[in-house]
Amino acid sequence: MEYNSEEELLEVVNGFLDRTLEKQRWTHHAHIITAIWHLKKYEKDDALCRLRSGIISYNLAAGGENNGQNGYHETMTIFWWELIWKFLDIHSNNSFHDACKIFLASPMADKGFPFQFYSRENILSSTARSRYVKPDIRDIKIEL
Repeated sequence: MEYNSEEELLEVVNGFLDRTLEKQRWTHHAHIITAIWHLKKYEKDDALCRLRSGIISYNLAAGGENNGQNGYHETMTIFWWELIWKFLDIHSNNSFHDACKIFLASPMADKGFPFQFYSRENILSSTARSRYVKPDIRDIKIEL
């Protein structure tokens, strides 16, 4: 889905925050949009705490589970949080809308991007879902 206005982006964020976003709209891009909003609004570590608890709560409100096979994924959350934080550090003058537009159009927004650093077995494990695990293919050093 393409987001053409800040209002459309904020609709996703607000639906996440108040747990009313339809489950089918909680896409990979919706996760990124929500992370960008949190990292623009809050200090880095505060944003992570809010994202972590928000995703867990949202999953439950949407009828999902958070366990070793489904729901919240600690390694993926930290991977994307760190990547987006680095991106926003460089693009700090961009508005929320522009930051979303630029990031979502970049190769970094590809859902498969983490697999450049993690094997499928590693990142899709219940261990990686429950706690952060380090990359097993190569270190995460991204030139933005």
